[in-house]
Amino acid sequence: MSNTILVTGATGTVGRELVNALKAAGANLVAMSSTGKAVEGIETRHADLANPASLVPALRGIHTLFLLLPLQADMVELARNALDAARMAGVKHIVRSSGAEAVSANPSAVGLVQRQIDELVKQSGMAYTLTLPNCFMQNYLTFYGDAIRAGTLYLPQGEGKVSFVDVRDIAAVNASILRQPAAHAGKTYTLTGREALSNADVVERIGAALGRSIGYVAVPDEAAIASMREAQLDAWSIETVMSLNRAIAAGHAAAVSPDVETLLAQPPRTFEQFVTDHAASWGGKAAR
Repeated sequence: MSNTILVTGATGTVGRELVNALKAAGANLVAMSSTGKAVEGIETRHADLANPASLVPALRGIHTLFLLLPLQADMVELARNALDAARMAGVKHIVRSSGAEAVSANPSAVGLVQRQIDELVKQSGMAYTLTLPNCFMQNYLTFYGDAIRAGTLYLPQGEGKVSFVDVRDIAAVNASILRQPAAHAGKTYTLTGREALSNADVVERIGAALGRSIGYVAVPDEAAIASMREAQLDAWSIETVMSLNRAIAAGHAAAVSPDVETLLAQPPRTFEQFVTDHAASWGGKAAR
């Protein structure tokens, strides 16, 4: 069987960059979509992780599966569905995108769920590789962009530091593994940036690039929970987010791993480079 790769989550933050990296490398690539929309430039198979009957046909002829699960209450069930279908379809290797919190000594609630899913992958009977990225630098675009443009970032993370990683580096690492999966069988890689930064560090660096001051306010947990309730988040989502926030505040997301540099033979991107590349998103001048 040739190494045909199927990417789940192909239209998400990681998936888009991963598809681009694999296309650039000339990989034999298939995307999976649950929305009915095709991913431009590659074969797209329509299937839903919540619908087991749709998965086996989508996975037939696939050698290597990139498994990225949505962060939602039933994600363990979705993982079981995907793994069962992969076995039935004859998939040989799973590359599972997990999270760095899964290997923390004091994991958050979502870290415990990620760890449970990682164990399911290990026990699946298929070859596997686990990649465990820390929090994305891109969160300051997707989730916190409006707050930064408004001039103040409010988060219940105290002065906790995080070894943020650029999604482009996450994609590059996974693309390398997916193209040569046998060389990484049974391995687990933790993906971080070069240094751990607090939110105060982050807004200082973004502000310096934009030429204006941006504040950071470490809000109390109670205020953050009230705000999420006002936004009509469900109880599971609130507890999951707050558990991660508490882990960050306690310093459990600050560890720096050498794995990105080892796998790519070059250091991971710095936060300054990320800011330079995306300054226009916050109202600054675009990088040239």
